[in-house]
Amino acid sequence: MGASSWSSRVPYQDDLEAALQRARWDAYDRGAFYRGEPDTRAQSMSEQEYVAWMVAEQRASIVEAFGEDAWEPDDTMARDSWRCAQIMVCDPDTLLESQPFSGTHSVIDMTGVADEPAPGMVAPVPPEILDEVFGTRRPSDALVAQAVAEYTLDDFGRWHGAYVVAYDGDVPAAVHFFGHSGD
Repeated sequence: MGASSWSSRVPYQDDLEAALQRARWDAYDRGAFYRGEPDTRAQSMSEQEYVAWMVAEQRASIVEAFGEDAWEPDDTMARDSWRCAQIMVCDPDTLLESQPFSGTHSVIDMTGVADEPAPGMVAPVPPEILDEVFGTRRPSDALVAQAVAEYTLDDFGRWHGAYVVAYDGDVPAAVHFFGHSGD
C-alpha cells in the first residue's frame, strides 16, 4: 500500500502530549484512519490451529515459488497475526496495536512527542524551517494550514510526524500535526 500523508489540527494547549492525544482521539472518532479487515479465521481458531494453518499456507507458497528445498517459514508472523485478531478495538491505542504491520495511515500512528524526529513520534518543526517557510516563528493558523495542505512542510521522513504551533497574533491558537505513516 505504501505510506500515507496525514494532518490534524487541534486547539492549542500547553501540554503537547495532551494535544497529540486529542488529535489521535479526533481521528479515531471521525474514522479518519486505515483499518485492515480483522482476520475472522484467526478469531475463530485457537492460536495453535491458526499458526499451523498459516505456516502451512506460507510453506506452500514458498515451495511453489522456490521449490522443495526452500527454507521453512518462521511462525512469528502467524503468532503476531493471531494475537492482533484477538484485540478488541475500542480506542486509538488498541486500533494501532491491532495493526502492527500496516499502521493506521493517520496521526494515530504517532504515540508521543519528542524533541528530535523519531519513529512513531511527533517533533517540532525546527525554528530555521519556520523562518524559511513563514518568515516568522509565530505563523498564523491559515499559513500553517496552507503549508501543510501544499506539502511545503513535508520532509520529515516516513513513520515520523511533526508539529507547528499556529498563532493568532501573539497568542498560540492551534497545533498542527502532520506526517507520513503506514505500510
